[in-house]
Amino acid sequence: MTKKEIVSLLILVLVISFGAYKYFTRSYWDTRTDQNLLDTAVTIQASSKSKNVRAQIDSVFAYMKTLERKFNDYDPNSWISRVNAAGGMSMPMDPDAFAVLTLADSLYRMTGGAFDITIKPLYDLWGFSDSTSVLNDSLRLPPDSLVIKETLKTVGFDRVRWDRDSIRLPRGTQISFGAIAKGYVLKKAVEYMQAHGFRQGQIDCTSSMVFFGQKIAQVVHIQHPRPQTQNTIGNFKLKNGSLSTSGDYQQFFESGGIRYHHIIDPHTGYPVPDVYSVTVITPDPAWADGLSTAVFLMPPDLAIQKLRQLPDTNAVIYYQSGGETVTLKTEGIKELDWNEE
Repeated sequence: MTKKEIVSLLILVLVISFGAYKYFTRSYWDTRTDQNLLDTAVTIQASSKSKNVRAQIDSVFAYMKTLERKFNDYDPNSWISRVNAAGGMSMPMDPDAFAVLTLADSLYRMTGGAFDITIKPLYDLWGFSDSTSVLNDSLRLPPDSLVIKETLKTVGFDRVRWDRDSIRLPRGTQISFGAIAKGYVLKKAVEYMQAHGFRQGQIDCTSSMVFFGQKIAQVVHIQHPRPQTQNTIGNFKLKNGSLSTSGDYQQFFESGGIRYHHIIDPHTGYPVPDVYSVTVITPDPAWADGLSTAVFLMPPDLAIQKLRQLPDTNAVIYYQSGGETVTLKTEGIKELDWNEE
């Protein structure tokens, strides 16, 4: 074989190899939105090696809805509704519920009981469980203080008995996964996508987002808790991982010049004062969702101390101090190219 023929053969091999590489690593992109999932609009943008990526994304939505149905407070047939209606009787445990309860227990202990999923009776009392409630309704009034005091007697996660097989709530006690279920569903959705041929993607649930398989960091903006001339207050870059934001502007009403929002302190029975917004960035979407509420429920300085003990976890807290809006951030937020807007 001549030198020219050898060179030609090498070129042919390279062309075939490149073509094979492009074929086996080909990706198809699509973006789909479901307007009726997790009480918000959920958007999935993803790539897959399959041409049927649109149908694949639809299957992710279907999978997410099977999880949502277990934890839906408004559905009397859901697992959580049946547990709440058991009247003190023991009920069979669900594997996904066990995972959520395990995380809730960790957050309960970390916050000294401030993160408490038995908050539901108080949540209902304040009217935040009503899906038809109007935000910033000037006609709404806070509940009577004596009724709040009486309802507090039903709250206490430490009185719930549960294990891998069963769960039993004290009579009158009810649980809600509202502060953690969205993140858990996102976590399971990513696991589902990675097991079904998706190469990369992101899921956006407005207050929670998750990215996986990304090659380039995405710019993420934080909603301004008191928008006037701008809708966002800061931004950072995230390549892969998750974030969740809890804010006093998501569900609230005002009465007598006071804003009453949906993040309620189980020790007092009243919404947490002075904190406006908490964003947590961490690899696990379930942890991000639960932590954003847990941090909101703690004094900001203490919350930052607690977060320092958690690996790969960062947060930005906006709160009021001395009549001024103050921001408190973990040190690691600098590595995410944080930018105050």
